Amino acid sequence: MSRISQLPNVNIQKLQGSGSSSVSKTKETNSAEAKDFGDTIGEFIKAVNDSQKSAAQQASDVIQGKSQNLHQAMAMLEEAKLSFQLMVEIRNKLLQSYQELERMPV
Repeated sequence: MSRISQLPNVNIQKLQGSGSSSVSKTKETNSAEAKDFGDTIGEFIKAVNDSQKSAAQQASDVIQGKSQNLHQAMAMLEEAKLSFQLMVEIRNKLLQSYQELERMPV
């Protein structure tokens, strides 16, 4: 199983900070438990990179004859491709959101 699926679920309410009660609850949480958005994105990018590396290694092993498991290599390559596409789409949405914020009148 890839590291991408092992990433913790993001609690949307914590990120949005809906109301003062959630702010006080957030302050009460353990600092080791609380992660900011940048850390979550950083972990996701690292997981995508690791997925790409392991897929490339599997493909290299099949090409060099070290492994006969072509099916697993192809599955890992496809998973790495999909995770990279997801990362690019997330980046596009973040850039689009930033540009939307830039266009807002002050």
